[in-house]
Amino acid sequence: MAINSKNKKSAAVAPTQPEDIWRSGRSRFGIRQLRQSRDRRWHFAGQQPGEEVRLVVRRHWWFLVVPALPFLGAIALFLFSIYAATAYSIDTRLLVTFNIISFILVLGTGLWFGYKDFINWWFETYIITNKRIINSRGLLQPTRQETPIEKIQQIGMGVESVLGVFLGFGTVYVYLAGGDLTLKDVPDPKKVKDALQGLSDEVKAKKAPDAPVPVPQDPTMAAVLDSLAKGKPIPTLPNADENYPPPRNKDRFLGPRRTFGGILRVPATVRYSSGEYTVRYVQRSQYVLYRNLSLPALLLLIILPITLYTPSTGFIPDAGLPYWWGFTGFIVLGLLILMGLVYINYIDDVYIFTNKRVIDINRYLIFFAETRLETEYKSIRDIRVKVPNVLERFLDIGNVYVETPGNNPDIILHNVDHPFILQDEILAIKGHKEKEDKVTKENDERKQLNMWFGTVLTKLEETTTNRGAPDLQEKDLFTAIEYASELGLDVVVWSEAADPSLPPGVILHQNPPPGTIMQKGSSIEVVLSRNP
Repeated sequence: MAINSKNKKSAAVAPTQPEDIWRSGRSRFGIRQLRQSRDRRWHFAGQQPGEEVRLVVRRHWWFLVVPALPFLGAIALFLFSIYAATAYSIDTRLLVTFNIISFILVLGTGLWFGYKDFINWWFETYIITNKRIINSRGLLQPTRQETPIEKIQQIGMGVESVLGVFLGFGTVYVYLAGGDLTLKDVPDPKKVKDALQGLSDEVKAKKAPDAPVPVPQDPTMAAVLDSLAKGKPIPTLPNADENYPPPRNKDRFLGPRRTFGGILRVPATVRYSSGEYTVRYVQRSQYVLYRNLSLPALLLLIILPITLYTPSTGFIPDAGLPYWWGFTGFIVLGLLILMGLVYINYIDDVYIFTNKRVIDINRYLIFFAETRLETEYKSIRDIRVKVPNVLERFLDIGNVYVETPGNNPDIILHNVDHPFILQDEILAIKGHKEKEDKVTKENDERKQLNMWFGTVLTKLEETTTNRGAPDLQEKDLFTAIEYASELGLDVVVWSEAADPSLPPGVILHQNPPPGTIMQKGSSIEVVLSRNP
């Protein structure tokens, strides 16, 4: 029995020791970042008490295929050499040399693939727990980034290629308070997004609400504190996306709601950071559209009458009419298509002002090509306006040059309406961030002071109510009883004394005297006046 009890104790202690060593992080070097215990739960070095691993994510396996092609090709060549040795009669020395070379290729490409690609892929891991997201990279020179779950504000996802749709991989965008986190090319991004969203909701539900601000019982003092605690309204910028319908895919990453390609509604590929939104969309002047359409429209007005009038003159024989209609119809159709493309390129050439940056989007032929330049407001060095000619001066059209220092690209808003107004708007948006931060800081300070003064005043009231005996002298008995009862004290009549200067029933003396420390429920003895 003693042996059995000893074995039971060792069996009970043995599983906990490796787990404690693993969680404590005392293992200085190891190939495994994670391990699964017998209860099928994941554990890792540095795991906190009460922390559970909910999901382990690596990049999709497809991103190992292309780097592995040389290795797979060497394996195929080595197998072919073995097959050739058994199927064909070839010089033995040549065959042995070919086999050795192919084997060396397999060994070399395999080692290179394993060292350069597979190890990087395997050790680039996202560990999602009930407390944080841990991004771990590297074997010999590891790096580790931690993001608390409580900082998550919003989560989006996107599948950025046709291959991602078929193989089921995409990118998850985690918008944080003060930054962003991107989980690129992960398998089943919808599952990852739902897991993070569930953890975020769970943490928010468990978070204790903020302690209420203590309110003094004195209504005058409470009103003063309430008026001092009222914060200033935070200045806001207009949100241009409120005029557009919400995106069809609600799980999509944050970005401008304006779409491209007309009725095709091709979404923009611009990704907003946490707290970023669209302030204004700026289109080039309609003068640019009319100018670009003028030549094809003029040619169309010339060709259409010629196309219709020429057959009636008899200049073209009847046998040549089908060719004439086909040739001119092809020209007319080409001009119409050209005009349509000019219009689409015009409406898809957009400048976006967000609350953080200026973005120049130029999309060609709906979705065949897109160029984009952007700069943050803090990087803007100067803003200039130039009107190219007299005609555009009368039409209030010009170019706005947003200049940035160093090698950063300058953004030029070509041929936009009201360029001087746009210049002022960009400067106003640039200065808005400073105003917003200043007001937010001042409001936070007001809240802290309100909490501090409210706590101090309520403590003073409690001290006065519990310990300070009130002054009841020269008050009539009923008033004294009412006043003392508000403070939790009783009034007891001890005796009476003659005093010709006071009417009967007025308190002459009290015991204990005013200001004496007393407990609630205590009694104050009083002496009343009477007629001589």
